[in-house]
Amino acid sequence: MVVLALLIAVGVAAYIWTHPTYKIVPDRGDGKSFNLSFSDGFDETDWYISDFTFRSLFYRAGWVAENVHFEPPSISLEINRKPVDHQPYSGAEVQKRGYYGFGRYEVVMQAAPGSGVVSSFFTHTDATFGDPHDEIDIEFLGNNTRQIHANVFADGKTNGSIYIDLPFDAAEGVHLYAFDWQPDSVTWFVDGVLKKVVTSAERPIPQNPGRIMMNIWTGTQDQYAWHGTPKFEDGTRATYYCVSFRALHDDTSQCSDDYIH
Repeated sequence: MVVLALLIAVGVAAYIWTHPTYKIVPDRGDGKSFNLSFSDGFDETDWYISDFTFRSLFYRAGWVAENVHFEPPSISLEINRKPVDHQPYSGAEVQKRGYYGFGRYEVVMQAAPGSGVVSSFFTHTDATFGDPHDEIDIEFLGNNTRQIHANVFADGKTNGSIYIDLPFDAAEGVHLYAFDWQPDSVTWFVDGVLKKVVTSAERPIPQNPGRIMMNIWTGTQDQYAWHGTPKFEDGTRATYYCVSFRALHDDTSQCSDDYIH
């Protein structure tokens, strides 16, 4: 798993560094609490839709804006076998504009099914923005959507993957996922139930505010042992209904306030 973690770090760094498009994400000073339900719309002043390809030892999909579908009450991110530039697959990615730090992050979503596909909700920053590589992940691997793949990177370092078993198939229904990021810990929740805690005594905890991102993609052959061979159906989607962030010490509304399980 340590080798895999290093591959992930290298892959992420490779695509970020080669694509200054990411630099248009505005204003480090944002960081305010928000609660955005996609039943209320999809406002591109709040979200940046990635629309470029990149060369990477990790990814085999480029980001295509037309693969982001707004269909109230949700948005969905699609992956398909339409080649884009030098990549054999077209994926999709959206980023919440601004930078966000300690607090609680929630998403109501349905994961994408199918071997070889990865769907995600995570925070991220790196050297492109004058920061170390810091990241907190919720990912779903299409070859086993009865687990969450979680991870934490701080200053480019990780102690490897965290797998959280689920009592359901994340690709067969809509559920609430969350992580609470404190200066000395990260805690993951599923449908409001605490599932995993990591502390600074166990692994480094990120300290730099990052972007909130969701994407869908598939990797190179080196990733097949992790996410499975690409056998997913063409046009597979991950669907998102609500995203919220409540900053540390705030008491604002969250996705969970309106979520009924």
